Amino acid sequence: MNKKMLKHFVYCFFAVAALTLTSCSDDEKYDVVGNPNNLVYFKANAENTFTGMIIHTPVGDFGDIAAKFPVRILRPATQDTHVTAIIDNSMVATYNEANSTNYEAIPESAIDASQLSTTIRTGNTQAEDSIEVSIREDALASLTAPAYLLPVRIAQVSGDGSASEERGFGYVIVETETKLIKTISDASEMPGTLLTSYDGWTASYSSGTSINSDELFDQNLGNGPQLRTDADGGRTTTVVVDMKEEKKVSGLRVARYWMSYWGGWWIEEYYFSSVKLEISTDGQKFSEVGTAQEADMPKADGYQHIAFYGAVPARYLRLTIQSGDSSVSSLAELGVYSN
Repeated sequence: MNKKMLKHFVYCFFAVAALTLTSCSDDEKYDVVGNPNNLVYFKANAENTFTGMIIHTPVGDFGDIAAKFPVRILRPATQDTHVTAIIDNSMVATYNEANSTNYEAIPESAIDASQLSTTIRTGNTQAEDSIEVSIREDALASLTAPAYLLPVRIAQVSGDGSASEERGFGYVIVETETKLIKTISDASEMPGTLLTSYDGWTASYSSGTSINSDELFDQNLGNGPQLRTDADGGRTTTVVVDMKEEKKVSGLRVARYWMSYWGGWWIEEYYFSSVKLEISTDGQKFSEVGTAQEADMPKADGYQHIAFYGAVPARYLRLTIQSGDSSVSSLAELGVYSN
Protein backbone atom coordinates (compact mmCIF):
# COMPACT_ATOMS: atom_id res chain seq x y z
CA MET A 1 0.00 0.00 0.00
CA ASN A 2 1.57 3.30 -1.10
CA LYS A 3 1.58 6.40 1.05
CA LYS A 4 -1.27 8.02 -0.86
CA MET A 5 -3.58 5.00 -0.39
CA LEU A 6 -2.61 4.74 3.31
CA LYS A 7 -3.40 8.39 3.85
CA HIS A 8 -6.78 7.93 2.20
CA PHE A 9 -7.49 4.84 4.36
CA VAL A 10 -6.63 6.62 7.60
CA TYR A 11 -8.81 9.59 6.65
CA CYS A 12 -11.80 7.29 5.95
CA PHE A 13 -11.25 5.40 9.20
CA PHE A 14 -11.40 8.54 11.34
CA ALA A 15 -14.37 9.91 9.37
CA VAL A 16 -16.37 6.71 10.06
CA ALA A 17 -15.28 6.72 13.70
CA ALA A 18 -16.37 10.34 14.14
CA LEU A 19 -19.76 9.56 12.59
CA THR A 20 -20.19 6.59 14.94
CA LEU A 21 -19.37 8.68 18.02
CA THR A 22 -21.83 11.37 16.96
CA SER A 23 -24.60 8.80 16.65
CA CYS A 24 -23.82 7.37 20.07
CA SER A 25 -23.79 10.85 21.55
CA ASP A 26 -27.23 11.52 20.08
CA ASP A 27 -28.50 8.26 21.56
CA GLU A 28 -27.17 9.18 25.00
CA LYS A 29 -28.78 12.60 24.82
CA TYR A 30 -32.06 10.98 23.82
CA ASP A 31 -31.87 8.64 26.80
CA VAL A 32 -31.46 11.57 29.20
CA VAL A 33 -33.83 14.12 27.72
CA GLY A 34 -36.39 12.05 25.88
CA ASN A 35 -36.26 8.93 28.05
CA PRO A 36 -36.82 5.56 26.32
CA ASN A 37 -40.06 5.22 28.31
CA ASN A 38 -43.03 7.24 27.14
CA LEU A 39 -43.66 9.05 30.41
CA VAL A 40 -47.02 10.46 31.46
CA TYR A 41 -46.81 13.55 33.65
CA PHE A 42 -48.52 16.70 34.94
CA LYS A 43 -47.78 20.04 33.33
CA ALA A 44 -49.57 22.69 35.40
CA ASN A 45 -46.70 25.02 36.29
CA ALA A 46 -43.01 24.81 37.19
CA GLU A 47 -43.66 23.13 40.55
CA ASN A 48 -47.07 21.57 39.76
CA THR A 49 -48.28 23.39 42.86
CA PHE A 50 -51.33 25.56 43.52
CA THR A 51 -52.06 27.67 46.58
CA GLY A 52 -55.34 28.85 48.07
CA MET A 53 -56.80 30.49 51.15
CA ILE A 54 -59.82 29.70 53.33
CA ILE A 55 -61.17 32.67 55.27
CA HIS A 56 -63.28 32.02 58.36
CA THR A 57 -65.48 34.95 59.36
CA PRO A 58 -68.33 35.62 61.80
CA VAL A 59 -70.77 35.41 58.90
CA GLY A 60 -69.48 32.39 57.04
CA ASP A 61 -66.52 30.60 55.52
CA PHE A 62 -65.08 31.69 52.20
CA GLY A 63 -62.64 30.10 49.79
CA ASP A 64 -62.70 28.86 46.22
CA ILE A 65 -60.07 26.13 46.31
CA ALA A 66 -59.72 24.33 42.98
CA ALA A 67 -56.81 23.09 40.88
CA LYS A 68 -56.41 21.65 37.40
CA PHE A 69 -53.45 19.44 36.45
CA PRO A 70 -53.12 19.09 32.65
CA VAL A 71 -51.86 15.63 31.66
CA ARG A 72 -49.16 15.15 29.01
CA ILE A 73 -47.26 12.23 27.48
CA LEU A 74 -43.65 12.55 26.31
CA ARG A 75 -44.26 11.34 22.73
CA PRO A 76 -47.52 10.91 20.80
CA ALA A 77 -49.48 8.00 22.24
CA THR A 78 -49.49 4.91 20.05
CA GLN A 79 -52.91 3.94 21.41
CA ASP A 80 -55.65 5.43 23.58
CA THR A 81 -54.09 5.83 27.03
CA HIS A 82 -56.20 6.10 30.17
CA VAL A 83 -54.69 7.95 33.13
CA THR A 84 -55.97 7.71 36.69
CA ALA A 85 -54.78 9.82 39.65
CA ILE A 86 -55.39 9.50 43.39
CA ILE A 87 -55.30 11.69 46.47
CA ASP A 88 -52.19 10.38 48.20
CA ASN A 89 -52.06 11.69 51.77
CA SER A 90 -49.05 9.46 52.48
CA MET A 91 -47.00 12.11 50.65
CA VAL A 92 -47.76 14.80 53.27
CA ALA A 93 -45.21 13.58 55.80
CA THR A 94 -42.54 13.22 53.11
CA TYR A 95 -43.20 16.75 51.87
CA ASN A 96 -43.06 18.19 55.39
CA GLU A 97 -39.74 16.51 56.09
CA ALA A 98 -38.20 17.64 52.81
CA ASN A 99 -39.42 21.25 53.06
CA SER A 100 -39.42 21.82 56.84
CA THR A 101 -43.15 22.52 56.80
CA ASN A 102 -45.96 21.39 59.06
CA TYR A 103 -48.91 20.89 56.72
CA GLU A 104 -51.82 18.67 57.67
CA ALA A 105 -53.63 16.30 55.34
CA ILE A 106 -57.08 17.32 54.16
CA PRO A 107 -59.74 14.71 55.02
CA GLU A 108 -60.83 12.99 51.81
CA SER A 109 -64.46 13.67 52.73
CA ALA A 110 -63.72 17.39 52.27
CA ILE A 111 -62.33 16.91 48.74
CA ASP A 112 -64.26 16.81 45.49
CA ALA A 113 -62.27 14.20 43.57
CA SER A 114 -64.81 13.40 40.87
CA GLN A 115 -62.38 14.23 38.04
CA LEU A 116 -59.35 12.04 38.70
CA SER A 117 -59.19 10.25 35.34
CA THR A 118 -58.69 11.27 31.73
CA THR A 119 -57.65 9.87 28.34
CA ILE A 120 -54.85 10.68 25.93
CA ARG A 121 -56.09 9.76 22.46
CA THR A 122 -53.95 7.97 19.90
CA GLY A 123 -51.48 10.31 18.23
CA ASN A 124 -51.86 13.05 20.85
CA THR A 125 -49.48 14.26 23.56
CA GLN A 126 -52.14 15.97 25.68
CA ALA A 127 -55.09 14.44 27.50
CA GLU A 128 -58.63 15.44 26.65
CA ASP A 129 -59.30 16.76 30.16
CA SER A 130 -57.23 17.85 33.14
CA ILE A 131 -57.15 16.06 36.46
CA GLU A 132 -59.17 18.32 38.77
CA VAL A 133 -59.56 18.56 42.54
CA SER A 134 -61.36 21.06 44.73
CA ILE A 135 -62.48 21.60 48.32
CA ARG A 136 -66.17 21.11 48.97
CA GLU A 137 -67.87 24.34 50.00
CA ASP A 138 -69.74 22.62 52.83
CA ALA A 139 -66.39 21.45 54.27
CA LEU A 140 -64.70 24.86 54.52
CA ALA A 141 -65.83 25.46 58.09
CA SER A 142 -64.24 22.20 59.28
CA LEU A 143 -60.76 23.09 57.98
CA THR A 144 -59.37 25.11 60.87
CA ALA A 145 -55.70 24.09 61.01
CA PRO A 146 -53.25 26.82 59.93
CA ALA A 147 -52.31 25.05 56.68
CA TYR A 148 -53.03 21.90 54.67
CA LEU A 149 -51.43 19.95 51.83
CA LEU A 150 -53.40 18.05 49.20
CA PRO A 151 -51.13 15.74 47.15
CA VAL A 152 -52.34 14.37 43.80
CA ARG A 153 -50.44 11.53 42.13
CA ILE A 154 -50.77 9.64 38.84
CA ALA A 155 -51.39 6.10 40.04
CA GLN A 156 -52.23 4.16 36.89
CA VAL A 157 -51.53 4.42 33.17
CA SER A 158 -53.33 1.97 30.86
CA GLY A 159 -52.20 1.99 27.25
CA ASP A 160 -48.98 3.61 26.16
CA GLY A 161 -46.29 4.76 28.58
CA SER A 162 -45.91 4.89 32.35
CA ALA A 163 -46.25 7.47 35.14
CA SER A 164 -43.31 9.82 35.58
CA GLU A 165 -41.59 9.49 38.95
CA GLU A 166 -40.44 13.13 38.89
CA ARG A 167 -43.45 14.93 37.37
CA GLY A 168 -46.29 12.51 37.99
CA PHE A 169 -47.59 14.33 41.04
CA GLY A 170 -48.70 17.79 42.18
CA TYR A 171 -49.83 19.66 45.26
CA VAL A 172 -52.50 22.04 46.48
CA ILE A 173 -51.44 24.11 49.49
CA VAL A 174 -54.30 25.59 51.51
CA GLU A 175 -53.81 28.15 54.27
CA THR A 176 -56.56 29.31 56.62
CA GLU A 177 -57.24 32.58 58.38
CA THR A 178 -59.99 33.91 60.63
CA LYS A 179 -61.04 37.43 59.65
CA LEU A 180 -63.82 39.47 58.11
CA ILE A 181 -61.94 42.44 56.71
CA LYS A 182 -61.01 41.93 53.07
CA THR A 183 -58.06 43.65 51.44
CA ILE A 184 -59.09 45.39 48.21
CA SER A 185 -57.02 47.51 45.86
CA ASP A 186 -59.60 50.10 44.82
CA ALA A 187 -62.70 51.74 46.31
CA SER A 188 -64.72 50.55 43.32
CA GLU A 189 -64.45 47.01 44.70
CA MET A 190 -66.51 47.82 47.80
CA PRO A 191 -69.29 45.25 48.33
CA GLY A 192 -72.88 46.30 48.85
CA THR A 193 -74.35 49.80 48.53
CA LEU A 194 -73.35 52.94 50.42
CA LEU A 195 -76.26 54.08 52.57
CA THR A 196 -77.51 57.62 51.93
CA SER A 197 -79.78 58.05 54.97
CA TYR A 198 -78.44 58.12 58.53
CA ASP A 199 -81.47 59.69 60.17
CA GLY A 200 -81.61 59.07 63.91
CA TRP A 201 -78.15 57.51 64.12
CA THR A 202 -76.11 58.50 67.17
CA ALA A 203 -72.47 58.24 68.11
CA SER A 204 -70.48 58.63 71.31
CA TYR A 205 -67.04 58.16 72.76
CA SER A 206 -66.45 54.93 74.63
CA SER A 207 -66.80 57.02 77.81
CA GLY A 208 -70.36 57.81 76.83
CA THR A 209 -69.88 61.43 75.78
CA SER A 210 -72.06 62.19 72.76
CA ILE A 211 -70.63 63.12 69.37
CA ASN A 212 -72.33 65.58 67.05
CA SER A 213 -73.91 63.19 64.57
CA ASP A 214 -74.94 66.08 62.31
CA GLU A 215 -71.27 66.50 61.47
CA LEU A 216 -70.42 62.81 61.41
CA PHE A 217 -72.97 61.88 58.73
CA ASP A 218 -73.31 65.12 56.72
CA GLN A 219 -70.86 64.11 53.94
CA ASN A 220 -68.84 67.23 54.64
CA LEU A 221 -65.13 66.62 54.98
CA GLY A 222 -64.53 70.13 56.27
CA ASN A 223 -65.85 69.45 59.75
CA GLY A 224 -65.64 66.69 62.29
CA PRO A 225 -66.09 66.02 66.00
CA GLN A 226 -62.83 66.18 67.91
CA LEU A 227 -61.62 62.72 68.88
CA ARG A 228 -58.63 63.75 70.95
CA THR A 229 -58.02 61.62 74.02
CA ASP A 230 -55.18 60.82 76.35
CA ALA A 231 -54.91 57.23 75.16
CA ASP A 232 -51.76 56.31 73.28
CA GLY A 233 -50.46 59.87 73.47
CA GLY A 234 -53.70 61.19 72.05
CA ARG A 235 -53.50 59.07 68.90
CA THR A 236 -56.14 56.42 69.72
CA THR A 237 -59.86 56.97 70.19
CA THR A 238 -62.85 54.63 70.47
CA VAL A 239 -66.23 55.59 69.01
CA VAL A 240 -69.52 53.70 69.36
CA VAL A 241 -72.22 54.15 66.71
CA ASP A 242 -75.87 53.17 67.18
CA MET A 243 -77.59 52.60 63.82
CA LYS A 244 -80.95 52.27 65.68
CA GLU A 245 -81.82 49.06 63.87
CA GLU A 246 -80.03 45.94 62.75
CA LYS A 247 -78.43 46.13 59.33
CA LYS A 248 -76.31 43.81 57.23
CA VAL A 249 -73.04 45.70 57.10
CA SER A 250 -70.64 44.86 54.24
CA GLY A 251 -68.14 47.68 54.65
CA LEU A 252 -67.33 51.15 55.96
CA ARG A 253 -66.17 54.45 54.56
CA VAL A 254 -64.26 56.75 56.91
CA ALA A 255 -62.55 60.12 56.54
CA ARG A 256 -60.06 61.74 58.87
CA TYR A 257 -60.39 65.40 59.84
CA TRP A 258 -57.27 67.36 60.74
CA MET A 259 -57.12 71.07 61.49
CA SER A 260 -54.07 73.12 62.36
CA TYR A 261 -54.03 75.79 65.04
CA TRP A 262 -54.11 78.39 62.27
CA GLY A 263 -57.44 77.18 60.93
CA GLY A 264 -56.23 75.28 57.88
CA TRP A 265 -57.71 71.93 56.85
CA TRP A 266 -55.86 69.02 55.27
CA ILE A 267 -58.25 66.42 53.94
CA GLU A 268 -56.32 64.10 51.62
CA GLU A 269 -52.88 64.41 53.17
CA TYR A 270 -53.77 62.75 56.47
CA TYR A 271 -55.31 59.33 56.99
CA PHE A 272 -56.02 56.86 59.79
CA SER A 273 -53.24 54.35 60.30
CA SER A 274 -55.65 51.63 61.50
CA VAL A 275 -59.28 51.03 62.42
CA LYS A 276 -60.35 48.15 64.65
CA LEU A 277 -64.01 47.21 64.27
CA GLU A 278 -66.27 45.44 66.74
CA ILE A 279 -69.98 44.74 66.21
CA SER A 280 -72.95 44.09 68.46
CA THR A 281 -76.68 43.55 68.18
CA ASP A 282 -77.50 44.63 71.76
CA GLY A 283 -74.82 47.20 72.60
CA GLN A 284 -73.52 45.03 75.45
CA LYS A 285 -71.68 42.09 73.94
CA PHE A 286 -69.30 43.02 71.12
CA SER A 287 -67.54 40.66 68.72
CA GLU A 288 -64.29 41.71 67.11
CA VAL A 289 -64.39 41.73 63.32
CA GLY A 290 -60.76 42.65 62.76
CA THR A 291 -58.37 45.54 62.29
CA ALA A 292 -57.86 47.28 58.97
CA GLN A 293 -54.40 48.72 58.48
CA GLU A 294 -53.85 51.72 56.24
CA ALA A 295 -52.72 49.44 53.40
CA ASP A 296 -56.05 47.57 53.64
CA MET A 297 -58.11 50.75 53.20
CA PRO A 298 -57.92 52.12 49.62
CA LYS A 299 -58.23 55.90 49.40
CA ALA A 300 -60.54 57.93 47.16
CA ASP A 301 -61.61 61.59 47.44
CA GLY A 302 -60.32 61.89 51.00
CA TYR A 303 -62.06 58.71 52.21
CA GLN A 304 -60.65 55.36 53.31
CA HIS A 305 -62.64 52.23 52.53
CA ILE A 306 -62.96 49.05 54.60
CA ALA A 307 -64.44 46.00 52.84
CA PHE A 308 -65.81 42.80 54.40
CA TYR A 309 -65.83 39.29 52.98
CA GLY A 310 -69.52 39.03 53.77
CA ALA A 311 -72.38 41.06 55.18
CA VAL A 312 -72.51 40.90 58.98
CA PRO A 313 -75.68 41.69 60.97
CA ALA A 314 -75.15 44.47 63.49
CA ARG A 315 -76.84 47.42 65.14
CA TYR A 316 -73.86 48.83 67.03
CA LEU A 317 -70.40 49.55 65.60
CA ARG A 318 -67.41 50.16 67.83
CA LEU A 319 -64.40 51.68 66.08
CA THR A 320 -61.01 51.99 67.74
CA ILE A 321 -59.20 54.50 65.57
CA GLN A 322 -55.48 55.19 65.40
CA SER A 323 -54.40 58.46 63.86
CA GLY A 324 -50.77 57.77 63.15
CA ASP A 325 -48.26 60.38 64.25
CA SER A 326 -50.70 63.22 64.81
CA SER A 327 -52.68 63.61 68.03
CA VAL A 328 -54.91 66.33 66.56
CA SER A 329 -57.36 64.38 64.43
CA SER A 330 -60.94 63.26 64.32
CA LEU A 331 -63.45 61.29 62.32
CA ALA A 332 -64.88 63.73 59.79
CA GLU A 333 -67.26 61.27 58.15
CA LEU A 334 -68.60 57.75 58.60
CA GLY A 335 -70.46 55.87 55.88
CA VAL A 336 -71.83 52.33 55.95
CA TYR A 337 -72.16 49.88 53.06
CA SER A 338 -74.98 47.38 53.35
CA ASN A 339 -76.37 44.35 51.52
